[in-house]
Amino acid sequence: MTDEIWDSLLPVAYKALSPYQWTPIEITRFTWEYLKTESVSSVMDLGSGVGKFCLNLVQYANGSFPVYGVEDRKELVELSLELKQKMGLTGVQFTNSDFLVNFPFGHSHYYVFNPLYEMMKGEHSIDFKKEKSAMVFIKNLQIFKNHLNQCKKGTKVITYHGFGGTALPGYKKNFKKGMGNRRVDGMGKRIVHFPKSITSKILN
Repeated sequence: MTDEIWDSLLPVAYKALSPYQWTPIEITRFTWEYLKTESVSSVMDLGSGVGKFCLNLVQYANGSFPVYGVEDRKELVELSLELKQKMGLTGVQFTNSDFLVNFPFGHSHYYVFNPLYEMMKGEHSIDFKKEKSAMVFIKNLQIFKNHLNQCKKGTKVITYHGFGGTALPGYKKNFKKGMGNRRVDGMGKRIVHFPKSITSKILN
């Protein structure tokens, strides 16, 4: 499967956003290569969009663990569910919710692509329904970091273009991988960034 083939399943408007908003299949594959060495109870994609990361990861995992996605745009959740049905997949669930308000605690691993950055820039935005400013971005990013800080010790956070490749308070970097102009990191509570990294929670 290539990004071009996968993206052809999307409506035109969402297809055009793929390079900026939806996780490349290459990144999902790297994530799977890491996860298959881990003890994984479940993976949660925070801001799952059209479901691309979840729907590809669940195929790599092939029943090894359940995959979840949470997305605050109802129309994207509906599209994710349509694609799930069209592809005949099981082991993946999507929920329409705002993780800043109702954070889905309890997963062993979390994934996030460029967290909340669309709050700061209008370019390549999914839509223009949300307020966009540097202040909104900073405020919401701090809320997000506070949620991650409340996760239990040992939680892993995998990021693609997230947090500048640095460790969050209470986390340590576990893994970092370069891929052309991309990077991967890994962390205890842990975080992984692509400029991908994985970090892990080390403090309660």
